[in-house]
Amino acid sequence: MNNIDDELLNKYLDGELNQDEKDLVRISIESSLEVKKRYEALLKAHNLLNSIEEESPSIDFTKLVMNKLNKRSVIAQQQKYFLLSILSLLGLVILGITGYVLFQVISSMQPTQSSEMVTTYTKDLGDYISNLFGQKNITILGSVLSFIMLISGYFLYDYQKHSKKNFSH
Repeated sequence: MNNIDDELLNKYLDGELNQDEKDLVRISIESSLEVKKRYEALLKAHNLLNSIEEESPSIDFTKLVMNKLNKRSVIAQQQKYFLLSILSLLGLVILGITGYVLFQVISSMQPTQSSEMVTTYTKDLGDYISNLFGQKNITILGSVLSFIMLISGYFLYDYQKHSKKNFSH
């Protein structure tokens, strides 16, 4: 009987067949050398797997895993707060520069004709922006922003190092 496959033999070994199917498989094993070899190989694997002891996690395994996950979420939250504070500081700096520019432009204007005011406002704003982003000032601004990026990069690296260290223990 060639219609006996490994799945049916595994069900026979596990005792999942009804009596008629068991008789059919038993007869096939006794009558066919090929089916008998496959059955014996599956029987060895079945016995080997049954002899392996089941490992169970320690009693406080779930507690340890949850503590590590909580620590990781706390570190991630700290990183978010750090980035938010750096971005807020940068936003405040930009807002301060913009406010200063507007203050300088408005304080330099004298109430005259509206067309002169617009011309003066446009000229002063253009001069201030060209001075602000001139060769000398852009270098200073770039240096300050680079310094802020280096500091934030260091703190991110430090947080990442601590989070990996805490998660691996």
